[in-house]
Amino acid sequence: MDLNKLSTGEKIAGGSAIALFIFMFFDWFGVEISGAGSSSSVPGAGGSAWDALEFIPIILVITIIAALAVAALRLADSAYEPPVSGNAVVVVLGGLSTLLILFRIVDPPSFGSFGGISVDGTVDLGIFLGLIAAAGITYGGYKAMQEEGVSFSDVGDQFSSGGSGGGMPPPPAQSPPPAQTPPPTQTPPQTPPPSDSAPPPPPGPSA
Repeated sequence: MDLNKLSTGEKIAGGSAIALFIFMFFDWFGVEISGAGSSSSVPGAGGSAWDALEFIPIILVITIIAALAVAALRLADSAYEPPVSGNAVVVVLGGLSTLLILFRIVDPPSFGSFGGISVDGTVDLGIFLGLIAAAGITYGGYKAMQEEGVSFSDVGDQFSSGGSGGGMPPPPAQSPPPAQTPPPTQTPPQTPPPSDSAPPPPPGPSA
């Protein structure tokens, strides 16, 4: 496996995707019980991203798969060209994942209330690590787009044209070859003009 085939952005996105998958098993939330004017945390009652984020883990897994798929195609020297730049898809999914994780940091999940006692979630270290990893996927995908010369306007053009533009930007137009000047015509050698003086008469017979 030659990692040098990957661009810098693809390396960042792929490494961040692996890190995000690992961080999803960390504790992202703790549990706090509040009621009767007091609150206390419950040790060892935290939940990972798989436990407390409902549909968000599905988005995160799709983002991870997309980032790793782009890297795998590059490493395999695949001739497959997706209709839209794979790195652009990674940027969009990475940005969505980052926003969803950030939303859950601002608004942790609630686990309901029982008999006047509410059970709420508190953020833990794992969710901040996941936020950094998701941001790394977004940044890596964007840098990879810059390295391959693709912009979001190019992606929009590909969508408007029905995805027929391919995943890579079209090659630059080649300028026509310069007109070649014909070789100079060679003039035939000129014969010298005839001499005006008449040739001497031949000698007469001797007596």
